[in-house]
Amino acid sequence: MNIAILRVCGKLEDLERLREDYTFEVYSQWKKGDPISKTKTFSESGFKVSIPDGNSPKDMIEILSSLLLELSAKKIDFRDYGVTAEIDIGFGVGEEKQFVATYDLSLPFLELAVKCGVSISMSSYPVDEEDETN
Repeated sequence: MNIAILRVCGKLEDLERLREDYTFEVYSQWKKGDPISKTKTFSESGFKVSIPDGNSPKDMIEILSSLLLELSAKKIDFRDYGVTAEIDIGFGVGEEKQFVATYDLSLPFLELAVKCGVSISMSSYPVDEEDETN
C-alpha cells in the first residue's frame, strides 16, 4: 500500500489566508500550543490533508502529480503564504505485490513540487500479508 499526506504548518493567520484561497479537505488540524503528548505541544499551527492511496509507486506519483498540477493551476505556492508544506509518502514493502518499492521522481515532478513550494518526504514501512488481508 502506498499512502501520502500533505502537511501544512505556519502561523494561524497565514494558514487561514491560504484556506480562503484554496479549499483543502482537512482531516486533522491543530493550533500552536495544542498538546501533542503529555509533555509536548505543537510549536506552530497546521493541518493535514489526506491524499488518495496508490496501488503502486507509479499510481502514487500520478496522484501526487495531479495534486501538484491542480495547486499550480490555482497559482498556489505555499511560500507566498509564509507556511511550509510537505508531502509525506509512505510505501509498504514486504508483501507479495510490492516486496520492494522504487519511486522515480522525475525532474518535471520535482520542478512542479518546487514551483508549489512543497517538500517531499519518503519512508517505507514493513507490511506482511496478514496486514493486507485485514
